[in-house]
Amino acid sequence: QAPPLTSPLPVLRAALSRLVGGPHPLTRHLEVETYTGQALPPELRPRGRTQLADGIAAELTLARDLLTDLGLKELP
Repeated sequence: QAPPLTSPLPVLRAALSRLVGGPHPLTRHLEVETYTGQALPPELRPRGRTQLADGIAAELTLARDLLTDLGLKELP
């Protein structure tokens, strides 16, 4: 039996590597879901537009960083 998941990052890295890593990606389209704030306990949810925007920016930054770690290049 596998140990409990403590962070989704190893699973996410493995999935992205399989989908878009290497010379022959399985897809050229990815979507970043940014609605997870509602899944958080109320005390951890963003308070106001600034915190919401900061959270979305952080999710997009993480997605970019994970993809560039796989060797993908950012387009201008």
